[in-house]
Amino acid sequence: MNLPTIAFARCLKGAVSFAETIQGHRQRRAWERLVSYIESSDSLSGFDRDAAFAQGYAQALVDGEQIEISTERDLLIISIVDEWQRHFIRSNFSATCNTPLPQGHS
Repeated sequence: MNLPTIAFARCLKGAVSFAETIQGHRQRRAWERLVSYIESSDSLSGFDRDAAFAQGYAQALVDGEQIEISTERDLLIISIVDEWQRHFIRSNFSATCNTPLPQGHS
């Protein structure tokens, strides 16, 4: 895992505030687990799926009145995921471009 991925994960984990209750601690662990799924994604489709689960979980917490409605938090989550996705695509594309062609191909 590279440093930008760790930084994106840390920012995303901190984007949602949870109550200091047993339920809040469970919700925080679930959120952190969803972010860790994004961290371990090895394909763009996997990344997109895992990010959608995390964003959906945050929305479900709002809909269930478990966390407050916050446009700023929602925009922060969206911007972190979008920037992380761009980084994911760039880093995977550059790795693909640096792969040497098999013998006999040019």
